Amino acid sequence: MKKVTIYTLSKELGVSPATISKALNNGPSLNKKTAAMIREKAKEYGFTPRALVARTSNICALIQTPDATSDCLSPYINEVLMGMKQYLEEQDLEFSLFSEEVSKLNGGLLLRKLGRRNINGAVLINTNEDSTFYKELDKNLFPYCSLMANAGGTTHNLLTVDHCDAAFRAVEHLIQLGHQKIATIVTPSHEVTGKERLAGYKKALKKVGLPIDPTLVIRSDYDQDGLDFGHRGTLELLSAQSNVTALFVMGERVAIGAMHALYQLNLSVPKQISLITCDDAPEVSYLNPPLTVMRIPNRKLGHAAARWVHQMITGANGHEVVHEPWMRGELVIRESTAPPRKK
Repeated sequence: MKKVTIYTLSKELGVSPATISKALNNGPSLNKKTAAMIREKAKEYGFTPRALVARTSNICALIQTPDATSDCLSPYINEVLMGMKQYLEEQDLEFSLFSEEVSKLNGGLLLRKLGRRNINGAVLINTNEDSTFYKELDKNLFPYCSLMANAGGTTHNLLTVDHCDAAFRAVEHLIQLGHQKIATIVTPSHEVTGKERLAGYKKALKKVGLPIDPTLVIRSDYDQDGLDFGHRGTLELLSAQSNVTALFVMGERVAIGAMHALYQLNLSVPKQISLITCDDAPEVSYLNPPLTVMRIPNRKLGHAAARWVHQMITGANGHEVVHEPWMRGELVIRESTAPPRKK
């Protein structure tokens, strides 16, 4: 007979090892039906775990970076962390922060590293198509959710918003103001977020019969700084297309870079060109002019992500994908958008 451990039980029953441990050690906040099923199976095998010291669940924000020199924080991530922190404080849970470059995350030792830190579950942030460590987490039934990106093709643990709809409504706002020459800077163009927002941009133009002009679309892989690309991308765009009246960009740092380029070109916002972006970092409402944005609910996403991972750990409906009405973003109209100037 093969050796029975919490890991063999977790694979057989389809729950995480942490859930097995909680059930067999009378852990708190565990679904009664799940706990009873686990105890019955353990009794069948005559399995008794070693006594464990009771501790509070520890949920980690796991932030992927492209390399060792990259900053792991941004306005978007800060908002996510605030939402996670709020939920974990409400539930009296522990909160960890773990950041590492993608090559090391993919090295096959991630679970060992998380185990040394007594981490029971994780919210994955800034993952992309280079992320392969999902396989390690899935194989060992480690509780996690991926925020905004379905790297590795996984969709079962994905928590995101409708990026296509958010971009569609942002561009629709410009169209309703009377703009027809609407350009966009797509970041990151090779990832799900950029692709879906570009699809929303095109959908809004198609709806009213406006042509999709490839020369009005500037793409970035976003490995470079958003401020720099927003600046250079806007200069590149307007050097070829002087009749653009509105610009839709996909991040506040790109928007700030674009505003600097427009200032250098002596183009007034919004008198000569309207500007709208996604996300709503605190500083964008204090710019001159304050930016119109499609506000993505990043803090609520962080709160929901922490709650979902906690449910996975406790076995309380943790496998149901989260869909809530607020996950479509909110248009916040400020002073950077206006009807196009009459010639």
